[in-house]
Amino acid sequence: MTKSLLLICIIFFQLISDLCAQTVIPNSSFESWTTGNYSNPTGWDTPNEELMAIPFLGFPVVTKSTDHHGTGSFSAKLETKHLALPPLDIPGFMTCGKLSINLTAGTFELTGGVPLTDQPTHLTGYYKYIPKGGDSCVIGIGLTKTTGAIKDTIGIGSFSTRDTVTDWTPFSAWINYLNTSAPDSMNIIAMSTAQEVMTIGTVLYVDDLSLDYTVGFNKTDPFAGISVYNDQETKRLMIFFDFEEPECTTISLINMMGQQVSSRDAGKLLKNRESIYYNAFPSEVYLLEIMHGGKVFSKKFFLNQ
Repeated sequence: MTKSLLLICIIFFQLISDLCAQTVIPNSSFESWTTGNYSNPTGWDTPNEELMAIPFLGFPVVTKSTDHHGTGSFSAKLETKHLALPPLDIPGFMTCGKLSINLTAGTFELTGGVPLTDQPTHLTGYYKYIPKGGDSCVIGIGLTKTTGAIKDTIGIGSFSTRDTVTDWTPFSAWINYLNTSAPDSMNIIAMSTAQEVMTIGTVLYVDDLSLDYTVGFNKTDPFAGISVYNDQETKRLMIFFDFEEPECTTISLINMMGQQVSSRDAGKLLKNRESIYYNAFPSEVYLLEIMHGGKVFSKKFFLNQ
């Protein structure tokens, strides 16, 4: 199955097989890198192999950086670049699945993943982001279960931002579970540009990924105090707020073209519930973005009729 540049940021839920969750993220601190004609973080795939095979014009879009978080020595640096021939903008992209690229057609194929048999609440890690223009990045996780020839999506979560972040900062990608089945596979992706129109020079750094199984309040987490339930029967997103301090809050639902299909000023919220009805919207992926007290919560949902 081949995907376009626009769709690659939402196909991180194609995966395989089963194992224990606490150890499934390969090379999660990006300390190990392959060597040869191109270099990838061990256990991860990137466009580097195909790009570096282009005589004279090739380049990597994911590289080892000594700008790191924590006690390690390295992080993964993802940079959006322009390929001269064929003319194509390439985002920095990495996956713990398998990525195949057709540079002539400008299309991608994403398969595979790593085993997972339990249900984490969210993916955590650290990042820095230096966007150009109006770029946004995404770090996402997808869980699936395969029964015979049928692959079901069990849960999807993502973190996305347009903000410039020059210090190592924690992020959380909370997982929205679509059903109660246990998954058998997981994939994680990261992209320096998560939209069709790219700006060359945008850079995303990623380090120290982990799976979390807690649901407690954490003041350093921009997602703290927010939970979202997709009520598919009534076609609405139910957003529950439980904050320690009342702050001005805005809620927006954005389609994959960057258009706000719903937006409201919810006032100063402490404990409350808000709903967004999506029965009038086309079936596609949307970004829920909540701004509260200077922090931004964002999460992708596939909303269907």
